[in-house]
Amino acid sequence: MALDIVRVTPSEYMDSVPDRRIFFNEPSFTELNRDKVEEIYYLLVKKGNSPRFGMILGVKDGVAKSPFSAPYAYPVVISTAHVEAFDEAVGALERYCIDNDIKEIRFTFPPFLYDEDILSVWTSAMYRAGYEPISIDINYILDLEALNREDYEMIIPKKGRSHLRKAKASGIEIVRCVEEKDIAEAYEVIVENHNAKGFPTHMSLKQLKDTFILVPHEVFLAKLDGKGIASMIYYETSKDIVECIYSGYLLKYSNSGVMNLLSWYAIRFFGDKGYKYIDRATAGKDSIPNYGLCDFKESIGGKRSLKYSFRKIIGGGYRSLRIVLSFKSESAISYQEVA
Repeated sequence: MALDIVRVTPSEYMDSVPDRRIFFNEPSFTELNRDKVEEIYYLLVKKGNSPRFGMILGVKDGVAKSPFSAPYAYPVVISTAHVEAFDEAVGALERYCIDNDIKEIRFTFPPFLYDEDILSVWTSAMYRAGYEPISIDINYILDLEALNREDYEMIIPKKGRSHLRKAKASGIEIVRCVEEKDIAEAYEVIVENHNAKGFPTHMSLKQLKDTFILVPHEVFLAKLDGKGIASMIYYETSKDIVECIYSGYLLKYSNSGVMNLLSWYAIRFFGDKGYKYIDRATAGKDSIPNYGLCDFKESIGGKRSLKYSFRKIIGGGYRSLRIVLSFKSESAISYQEVA
């Protein structure tokens, strides 16, 4: 029996997909950003009456995106699925897009750390179905079990150790923001940093606060002489992982080591809370690394991983999913680094 795709309501999706795996797969988050697309498709991939996969797509101008307003998302498994079922689901999705006049589809996956077993199969299935990688970005992960230690300074690179010691000796204090005024100050530091560097700040303070209602979060503000000079904002993206969503500093403090201090504080804070990893996100854009940002994230103990984005023009031809590939080693692309 072939797999079919059925569009459902957000509440029906919640009932059918009890474990959405990550925050950005949540219908509540999706609905908060509804005005950014023309339509939202909550889809169940079913075999008969049995749901096998769930996915959420935002559609605008004939282009379907998952996610449409987040760093990443991915289709989740509802019941045990063999590799063949993933291939069939990709084929069913293309047929669904053709039937609904969707001309292009895009996926941006999280780093494999989040769900290596499932993301490995989606990556393989989409590649073999003719999806092209439109970006493969370097993403940094902090392993809290390895880094939340008293000798942290001695296990990070020398440059990071030097900046951290400088910041510790400078009198900078770290504030865990709970009060509205502190959260607003932390946000304004990020906006000022982005403006100075020519980067957009995609979320307003109100949008950020609206998202805070939906997700466990933390805001840290570094102060010197009572003034905020740097900040970081984190979401709990899964039960074991937090992600640094925003960070920034006032440019006059670029050599103060304040970002190393904030990172060290976060490692201790989240490690003591029982989280396993901090996702420090990508260091670049559209596969082009920002070398300075790469150096910084490595200086605080970050390990490199990869984040894939795929695209397919619908109706442009569909590869057979039964291609047999042969490699000299176990895998053409090693996923061990992002495990």
